[in-house]
Amino acid sequence: MDVSKIKKEIYEGILSGNVSKSIIDNLVRPDGSFLSKECELWDYKKTFEDTKDATLKTLKSIISFHNTYGGYLIFGVDEVEKDTSFVLSGVEKNLIDQQKLRGQFDRYFNQRLDLTYEEIVISSDKGDLIIGLLHIPKRSKKNHSIASIVDGVNSKGKVILEKDTVYIRKIDECKRVVSQADFEFLVSDRHFDAEHGVPKKIRKNIIEHNLPDKNFICPDFIGRFEILQELWSWLSDDFKYTNVLAADGGKGKTSIAYEFSQLIIQSGTDLFEQVIWLTAKKQQFKAVYNQYVGVPETHYKDLETLLKEVCLRTGYLQDEVSEFTLQQLQRAARDGLALIPSFVVVDDIDSNSPEEQKRIMEIARSISSTSSRVLMTTRANNIYSSDSSILVPGLRGKEYIELVNTLCDAIGLPNFNEKNIGKLNVASEGSPLFTESILRLCKLGLSLEGAIEDWSGKSGDTVREAALRKEVSELSPEAIKILLTICYVGDLSRSELHQYTDFENSEVNIALEQLGNLFLVSSMGFIEEEPRFESTSSISKLVLSIANEIVPNSEAYIKRIREIGEGLEANTRVHIPEVGAAVRQCNSLLAAERFSDSRNTVRALIKKPRFKENSDLYFILAKTDYEDPLVSDEVARKSFVEAFIKGQRKPAFFEMWYQTEVNSGSSRSILEVCESALRSIGKFDSQWAERCAVANYNQASNTKNYENKVRYLVSCYGQLSKLLKISKRGKWEEHKQLSVKVVDALWDESMNNSKYEIAGSAIINAVNGGDIRSVNFNRMIEVSHFFVDEKLVSETAFRELRDNLEWAPQILRSGAGNREPLAIKLEQTYRNMKGSMRNKKLKVTA
Repeated sequence: MDVSKIKKEIYEGILSGNVSKSIIDNLVRPDGSFLSKECELWDYKKTFEDTKDATLKTLKSIISFHNTYGGYLIFGVDEVEKDTSFVLSGVEKNLIDQQKLRGQFDRYFNQRLDLTYEEIVISSDKGDLIIGLLHIPKRSKKNHSIASIVDGVNSKGKVILEKDTVYIRKIDECKRVVSQADFEFLVSDRHFDAEHGVPKKIRKNIIEHNLPDKNFICPDFIGRFEILQELWSWLSDDFKYTNVLAADGGKGKTSIAYEFSQLIIQSGTDLFEQVIWLTAKKQQFKAVYNQYVGVPETHYKDLETLLKEVCLRTGYLQDEVSEFTLQQLQRAARDGLALIPSFVVVDDIDSNSPEEQKRIMEIARSISSTSSRVLMTTRANNIYSSDSSILVPGLRGKEYIELVNTLCDAIGLPNFNEKNIGKLNVASEGSPLFTESILRLCKLGLSLEGAIEDWSGKSGDTVREAALRKEVSELSPEAIKILLTICYVGDLSRSELHQYTDFENSEVNIALEQLGNLFLVSSMGFIEEEPRFESTSSISKLVLSIANEIVPNSEAYIKRIREIGEGLEANTRVHIPEVGAAVRQCNSLLAAERFSDSRNTVRALIKKPRFKENSDLYFILAKTDYEDPLVSDEVARKSFVEAFIKGQRKPAFFEMWYQTEVNSGSSRSILEVCESALRSIGKFDSQWAERCAVANYNQASNTKNYENKVRYLVSCYGQLSKLLKISKRGKWEEHKQLSVKVVDALWDESMNNSKYEIAGSAIINAVNGGDIRSVNFNRMIEVSHFFVDEKLVSETAFRELRDNLEWAPQILRSGAGNREPLAIKLEQTYRNMKGSMRNKKLKVTA
């Protein structure tokens, strides 16, 4: 039986709602047994028991199929041998009460599903038997994934259906959605490719956003999957369009809102066209602001300024908004969010008075709708309703252990044992912010017990300020001013710090060294000749809170750097009302799938001389081609290239261009997009760096020329080396595996082309970078024979291999496993190189 053909016919039956005998006929073998395979499209069941336990399992299967490709539950087929033998057993007539099953589905999922159950008579050697066929429709792409609204607990107390958990079908199992790839799958068209068993490639929806730099909010996001899952489930709630993340200070509510926003953006869901991030935190003001690069800034200070920001980000012009009354702003914000489906995060509303907080929450409910949702963050208080909020607890268990280990690595502390981590957990209440504060006291020389004792009986802010004051007392006046500048503005380069402070370059360098030694700032070194320096959000908040104590006349100083920042910001923004209006109109036309009208709107404006080079207009043209299903990838690619030539550099632009190239471009063109995106961002971005590394590796695999192949592999290895320093868990493994492949490829290609110096350097760099596989030490031994020849290898390379061979045995002996024989070989190789004629000549020359 051709399984691919069967899957194709079954999938077509699911889409058409077929519940006839033809579905069963596809699965029955000539001998009367059933195809010994369950998959994403069907599942066999011996019978259906009308009990709570059995119903919960059936509901889990139904929702998993519905969220995936749709499917069939086939009752009356017995699994006599696991995964290998399925035989017809039949069921009793009227096995399933459809009305009751639909009612149970409604109870747990708060909505009805168009389930169809038919009983089909099949002739067999046992006589006529009944097969029950339950058809489960495929969820429309326009509908959000469905999750249970309550826990489904069986008679033994085991949770079968978890509240807010989304299930999908993976091969023959019902699985929880747990990864970014799962979420991306959920919001895709989910076209089933019967031949390969994977979805067909389509153009991913690109969601525009103004998120600040991840390093400013949460460089290392840990855990919180249950809350993210609850937020994802909330998006399918037809009656609740606003939500609140509430917690005491330092519990990570802003980080959760940020991570969830990232999840929405990366998933490419069709629910939203943009993510709007609005914060009242003044310390997040970013002077060199560009809304499409996503750097921190303060967006609102009260209800009126909040509504103005929403209006400006949903197509209204500055001149219009400045004339609106509060009531007009509310109406305009509501209409704008209805026109442009948006996910809006209103961060830190507790910066406002209690009365203003109430007004903001009330207005948020009035302007949100089925098309646009609003997520707010606030400290735990009695302003919000518990029915429309999620209380954020402190971290516990494995998540807290991971947090502590991550923080210890970041500030240069040795890791603690589980007992001490438990003490730290209790003292900090699981707060990431409080935990960092206690660990910084340890960094100052206190024992963990001493740091916790200092903490006990005092407010978190008091202890953190005390620790910070001790550190600041060790700084020069210049270093303190530079610290305050970075905390107020955000990440800055040396040249920018010179602009803000007027300090000489030497003074800036000395100050940065002092701050780095105390771990108060860190370098984001992506552009090596111009690294950027930043501080954590917790340190920034503390520094700003005691600014008047550490910098004389701090208010005047902050006012000065704010004015400098506003001047720089004004230089980066050019408001062109006609272009803004055209973009707004085109987005409306695209939402209505009026692609030709969108093109005509842009082209009419481009014909005018003053707009013929406007990169935003060319971006809209490319976006139109990207979203138009009748436009080929080749045409869309040309549109993106043209927009890039005109100067377009927005993140959403690069994302659309990348997705287009992935669908139909060459490895070379994909690499060019990745490299262009990295250059435009101007700092290290892990997503683009990962894409760039993969593209370099693929390009190397497709290139025959040795020099070009090595160039791509070396570039790939450089990106991976940086990624390995910041990656966590699964991603680290992925990057490490690719890194190993790159090293192996460099070795093989270089040795095959008699490029012994390059081969040796590749292995030395790999070992120094932590790739201490035995094969690499054997390679050092093998290549050493060529290094003694002056004609083949340079003097510098000879010295480097000789010196590395000297300490290589120590690495083997200090590591796990018994590699003593290999260590002895390395020692002998070192003696051979040391005693070689070439080494003796070097001594004479020296």
